[in-house]
Amino acid sequence: MKNKILSSIILVILIFTAVSNIVYATNGEIPTKYDLRNEISIIPQRQLSSNSDKGPACYHYAKTKMIETYLQKTKGINYNLSEAYYGYCGESENTIFVLESDFPNQMFSQISNIEQKVESVKSKAVINNFKYLRGINKEDSTTVKSYIQKYGGVLATLEGDVQWSDYKGGIYHKEKYTGNLHAVTIIGWDDNYSKDNFVYEKPENDGAWLILNTWGTSWGNNGTGWVSYEDSYNLLGGTEFIGSITLADGEVIETKLEDEKEETAETPVIEQQNQTQKMIEEHNNIKNMQDILIVIFAVAIILLIIGLILNLRRHKK
Repeated sequence: MKNKILSSIILVILIFTAVSNIVYATNGEIPTKYDLRNEISIIPQRQLSSNSDKGPACYHYAKTKMIETYLQKTKGINYNLSEAYYGYCGESENTIFVLESDFPNQMFSQISNIEQKVESVKSKAVINNFKYLRGINKEDSTTVKSYIQKYGGVLATLEGDVQWSDYKGGIYHKEKYTGNLHAVTIIGWDDNYSKDNFVYEKPENDGAWLILNTWGTSWGNNGTGWVSYEDSYNLLGGTEFIGSITLADGEVIETKLEDEKEETAETPVIEQQNQTQKMIEEHNNIKNMQDILIVIFAVAIILLIIGLILNLRRHKK
């Protein structure tokens, strides 16, 4: 009998948690934990070289992963882009990208005919142009997280040192080091990632970014690792966000974060006030519904527990 009571209580708690998560998600808030791999396919790769003159290096891999995840999140397009083509051609105003199957990464080392090959695959470009998104302050973690949820990975330039080459559970530098720069792709986060997981130095608080490295599946946890929110170089290093991508067929995919304002200068003041009032009312309605659901489930749990206790006492008699 006790096992049945315990099972019933656990079942009710699970139902309550599930409903709470649904309400939480529909309210558009940022979760405390997120992993982009749960929504799209991300395959870790190992960079061919640490010297961009000899082959595609970390930046080229991190950049193409950022673009690949963007296309999967926005359009469901799963491209495997050629890091070698991008690395050889460099970045210009009209940078194009081709598939790795059309320009294999090993092609970079074939100096004798690489220029001829570059010209021959231009017509097979799947991306004709892309632009960066300006104006995001990387210290505004809420906006960065919102971008990752909606558009995919973020390229980040961090400090590459022994904490990377001999990774042990997490990367954190109290002070900025002067080692080599290393580019990775941020694909998630965990606000509760324990500070005790960091071996070399321990941050003051929990929380870390989930990053995809460019050193293959043998590094870290199947090619991924954790970088503390408080890592000195994480706070100072650069990041890149995609503003728009133009596909080969001319379609343009644009980044539009929720807090961006559109055509505000041309909107009449009265219309703006009405829209604001409507948004406030909708927000209040959602909040009221959430409160009602929480109260209903709380009462249901209490009544069920009371009923189970009374039933248990009745059986004991």
